[in-house]
Amino acid sequence: MNPMSWLIITTSIILSTMMITSTTHWLMTWVCLEINTLSMIPLISKPNHPRATEAATKYYLIQTLASTAILFAATMNAINTSNWDIHLTTGPTATTMITLALMMKMAAAPFHFWLPDVSQGTTTLTTLTILTWQKIAPLTILLTTHDKTNITLMLLSAMLSITAGGLGSLNQTQLRKLMAFSSIAHTGWIMATMTMAPNISMITFMTYILTTTPVFLLMNTTTSTTIKDMGVMWTKSPYIMMTLSTTILSMGGLPPLLGFMPKWLIVNNMVSNSMITEATLMAMTSLLSLYVYMRLMYVSSMILPPHTTLMSLKWRTSNKKHPMMTSIMTLMTAFLLPMTPNM
Repeated sequence: MNPMSWLIITTSIILSTMMITSTTHWLMTWVCLEINTLSMIPLISKPNHPRATEAATKYYLIQTLASTAILFAATMNAINTSNWDIHLTTGPTATTMITLALMMKMAAAPFHFWLPDVSQGTTTLTTLTILTWQKIAPLTILLTTHDKTNITLMLLSAMLSITAGGLGSLNQTQLRKLMAFSSIAHTGWIMATMTMAPNISMITFMTYILTTTPVFLLMNTTTSTTIKDMGVMWTKSPYIMMTLSTTILSMGGLPPLLGFMPKWLIVNNMVSNSMITEATLMAMTSLLSLYVYMRLMYVSSMILPPHTTLMSLKWRTSNKKHPMMTSIMTLMTAFLLPMTPNM
């Protein structure tokens, strides 16, 4: 891609997201969302392949539909209340429509069907951007209006997202699709306490970014696209295998690692608010995702490939430098759990 085009697209994505976090006007929010969407289209369609074009078309249609619904609901609220301020959105119909549109943008169930196809059709790093950075803008708007959001709608979507993310990833062999379903499940956990304790939702989102980014960086470093590719990863670098296994266990939410912290806080908060049934259902359906993560960890570090490599010590001759960010983020996912009381 032309360096100037790359600079303009990257700057547009970053600035539009930052402006959404600081604006309080619905029209400005809608404009920034549209700029954000249009900036992502060239990145998604960058691979010269029909599947990339299909992914870009699906992404454009879904995001445009959601933005149109937000603009319609904001206009309806302005007609009734004579203001465009996000904090003064009081109409239950407008609030519900905006919440559903933001759920569509975040790929929360039942509006999650577009995310796996879009993730599979583009490159690894673009998929990472869609699954992490592109969730910041909808989450910011949800946090701004969290005290007016229907709690039943959010909880129902959270439980559906965790279930859909777990069930959808069971029969996946493509890593990008599997990470997309993992993102849907994590979105459910983020939305679970959005109306009751938004600070816990933000901690959950930051933890999700911290654990997902190293996995995608390692997938990009080793050019792995399927689970089968992970089986020979130890022949390329034992360090990559150890890093990936630790990060995957953290994504599953096992206790010694950082991924356990947000689930612990969310379940504790829901039980404190007498939502024992919902918390139990969410914890049980998350076992589906945990099974998938354990299968990934097993394939990457506990089995040998069905054939021997031509070079028994292949990793000694590798000159590829591994990104320092991956190692730092993996250490954070492994050792930051004791920091929970300070958060």
